[in-house]
Amino acid sequence: MIKQLVVIRHAQAESHHKDFERELSAFGIKQIESIAKKISIQAIKIDKVLYSAAKRTKQSAEILVSHLGQKIAMEADDQLYLCSASYLYDAIAITDNSIATLCLLGHNPGISEFVNSLIQTPIFKELETADVFVINLNIDKWTEIYQNNTSNYFNIVP
Repeated sequence: MIKQLVVIRHAQAESHHKDFERELSAFGIKQIESIAKKISIQAIKIDKVLYSAAKRTKQSAEILVSHLGQKIAMEADDQLYLCSASYLYDAIAITDNSIATLCLLGHNPGISEFVNSLIQTPIFKELETADVFVINLNIDKWTEIYQNNTSNYFNIVP
């Protein structure tokens, strides 16, 4: 069985607020709308979105879900804000196994470190705003995420 991860860095945010409270910019809204369209074109069916509770990631998640037009579970996790790659592995590992495709929406540097470690091929840079990596995993259970059994992946940009 294959589990699928859709890893997204939040879209571009305004810069005039405290970091946790930063809202998406008009450009950021267009970025995440573009990503939603491209995910739809790829026929990716997301079952759940796990996102940081920061305002810009929450807005990114809400826009993504509303534009996909699918019934998608959503969960905010306060600990995803500026977390390490290690925490991301742990957050994924406790995902219910009925979830086939999990979308993880977070921040640099943790999100980029996580993608680099999981795909085991350096991307040589941090993910830009609204960058997406779709990663297919040869695992039956989310607890097997630690084994790094990536079968393939591809990148989607806004």
